[in-house]
Amino acid sequence: MRLVAVFLVVLAELVFVTAAATVLICGRLDLGPGFFIYSGGVLLALALATAVALPPRWAGRLATHGALICGAILFVFPFVWLVGTSFKYTEELGIYPPRWVPSVPPAVRQSPYVTTETCKPVAPPRRLSPERWLSLRPRLEQAFWEKARPLLGALLTPELDAAATRAALFEGLWENLAPSLPDRAWEGTDEAICNTLLAKLDAERLDDVWLAVHRGVALRRPSLTDTERHELVLPPAADSEPDLGWRAGNAAVRLRTQPGSLTTETRPVCEVRYDLADSAAAVVTGEFPLPVPAEQLLSVTVPLRQDRSWHRLHVTLEVAGQRYENSEAVYLGAYRWGELTLKIRERDASDERRLGVWFLRRVEGQAVTGLPADHFRLTLAVERAPRFVAGWRKYTQSYRNAWYADEHWPRYLLNSLFLVVLTVVGQILSCSMVAYAFARLRWPGRDALFMILLGTMMLPGQVTMIPVFLIFRSLGWYNTLKPLWVPAFLSSAFFVFMLRQFMRAIPATLEEAARIDGCSFFGTYWRIILPLQKPALAAVGIFTFMGTWNEFMGALIFVNDQRLYPLALGLFNFRAQYGGDYGMMMAASTLMVLPVVALFFLCQRYFIEGVTLTGMQN
Repeated sequence: MRLVAVFLVVLAELVFVTAAATVLICGRLDLGPGFFIYSGGVLLALALATAVALPPRWAGRLATHGALICGAILFVFPFVWLVGTSFKYTEELGIYPPRWVPSVPPAVRQSPYVTTETCKPVAPPRRLSPERWLSLRPRLEQAFWEKARPLLGALLTPELDAAATRAALFEGLWENLAPSLPDRAWEGTDEAICNTLLAKLDAERLDDVWLAVHRGVALRRPSLTDTERHELVLPPAADSEPDLGWRAGNAAVRLRTQPGSLTTETRPVCEVRYDLADSAAAVVTGEFPLPVPAEQLLSVTVPLRQDRSWHRLHVTLEVAGQRYENSEAVYLGAYRWGELTLKIRERDASDERRLGVWFLRRVEGQAVTGLPADHFRLTLAVERAPRFVAGWRKYTQSYRNAWYADEHWPRYLLNSLFLVVLTVVGQILSCSMVAYAFARLRWPGRDALFMILLGTMMLPGQVTMIPVFLIFRSLGWYNTLKPLWVPAFLSSAFFVFMLRQFMRAIPATLEEAARIDGCSFFGTYWRIILPLQKPALAAVGIFTFMGTWNEFMGALIFVNDQRLYPLALGLFNFRAQYGGDYGMMMAASTLMVLPVVALFFLCQRYFIEGVTLTGMQN
């Protein structure tokens, strides 16, 4: 019987660990019957050998510790998934099989370039044998390339590696075209399959794939906003401005005007082709007319396509003899068109940093030369980043975006810290004093009142919610934080019961000795009882901290001002605005969970000791 039990336990543990490793490495479990037959036989043999060969003592330990490890993996998985999701691109979240490990950005030295980071791995059709797929794939890749190359035309620049571009286009087009092919089409000849797929390849599909695999920096002419919040669009580029008003600032960069799209008649764009192999930065400058007086200029918006290189973009604005630079780092972390809004801080009355808006600060002591009074000059410097720096910037981008997306995050944090400190202090003091009265003092009606106190634990919170709200509103505490921390100084029935049980385990001789020495009831409580119940008080503090840190319903009922929201309610409000951006949501959730996780690891000894000792009685 012991042998069978050890065999079954070890087998279950091996199956769990193998399944977890398979999901982590392959992203899925549907790997075919051959995989399950082979892995099942190996696991059965390992479990049987373990149960037979190991001594009973070691076999029992192995089964026990294996169960603990499996439980740890099971319970830590949601947290690992939460943190890992905050490190990923949005495109990485919708890929199947899923990528559990966030991708590391490449070390980009030359741009433009091609990549397959957003493409799914090429999977052969189920109706084709492996031998036929090996012969069909090169033919399909060549056919796709021959049809796509004339359509792309000027978009295929000499800087792009032909082999890498061809492979990337095949992966993107295969993902786009293969699912739309009916099953009966795979039963035809290789030529028929190629012709069917090529018939579906048009400029619109190719444009979508090109946007997914191509990375490059491109610019359009900027627009302005004055201090009256009026948007000002600059006139189109003249024939004397072949690169839309932009020009190369050093030898590491070249500019080229090209079409904006394959399928739509869009304005030409200025593509920035840089090589940072031997240079630390690539500089682009542009001088543009200023349609308003310089003192009325508030912000400059630059239409920018980034290349997801995670290089730092240093921006300088020169106007009316003044020089301004970006005070916060801008990273090239996107790969589609967006707007880079640069706002002069000293002219913004709100002084609020929002997502997609960067402030410019004035730089003193640097003269501006060669610039007419009715023009402004923009200088964009792409500063090279090593690969590990690019990875750090990618992994922390969601956290930066989440922080800047809501200007009230500092208030949320301060409100939660304020509530945590007052609530923990209030619960420890009030509950310990009430528990001391019930456990150590003798007075008429003590046991009856204690039973009534325990009876309040039977009332659901939904029953008392409306009466409590009416009481606090009549006190004038609505839309304040008082309803969230004042009740903590009136004790909690559960914590009173827990502390009473612990106090009853303290020997009465200690209290009698204190009385002989002249201690009053409060002196005995403060000098004898409190120091002896540190584990129980630590448990009360930990439970109270977690409950207050995650407080949502109370804040939702009593607080209406967003500046008074604690973190839980602030996160709910953040979700209502940015719920579609899972990276930002997971980053904000991780920031809220980390203090609780850190508290548990730092105080787990007191937590476990408090839970163990509070059940002791005389």
